[in-house]
Amino acid sequence: MGLAFYKPIFEKFENRGILPAHSSAGLAGICTGITQALTLVTPLEMIKVRQQTEMAVRQPHYQRKYHGLINTASIIVQQEGFTALYSGLLATVARQSWGLLVKFSAYTELKALCQKMSKDPNEPLRPWQHMFSGGMANVLVGVLNSPPDVVKTRMQDSGRSYTSTWDCLRTMARQEGLTSFFRGSWLRIIRIAPGGAIQFACYEQILHWLNRN
Repeated sequence: MGLAFYKPIFEKFENRGILPAHSSAGLAGICTGITQALTLVTPLEMIKVRQQTEMAVRQPHYQRKYHGLINTASIIVQQEGFTALYSGLLATVARQSWGLLVKFSAYTELKALCQKMSKDPNEPLRPWQHMFSGGMANVLVGVLNSPPDVVKTRMQDSGRSYTSTWDCLRTMARQEGLTSFFRGSWLRIIRIAPGGAIQFACYEQILHWLNRN
């Protein structure tokens, strides 16, 4: 997990006074997001969007073009080139790094708040407190990370008319208004908030077990 890998690295600089206080979690999120976007997330998101947008087509006798992960990837590469798998890379990098910056920073601060509100500040937090912190952190992600997610999806749609990420941003803002960048935010919150609660609760339990053993 990116938080476990990157955060200790930045904490060393934070403890030496090189980095601002409470910045290690956010910087770990940025590095994790960039790593994810450059490796698997962008191509997989591209394939997912192509399959989802094709299913929206409602034409008589329409024959599906994409069938499964490998088939979709091979068709995209054959017809559009390998780089097509990385369409929307800039927007994906922005979405992943900004989203994880918000997620890791919010979780760290919410967890610290729960610790301060505890009757015994030295007592370890309970699993439900980790779940609360993780769930609420993902609620913030659902709202604040909506714009790059919407732009990323628009850029990966096969029927897009945008020439670049910047062109997509300008066109959406001019033709659809700023609220268009937040479409689907509630659905995103419903989807990712429970996942954040489970993810961080499991993370803390596993980390506790590893430190103890």
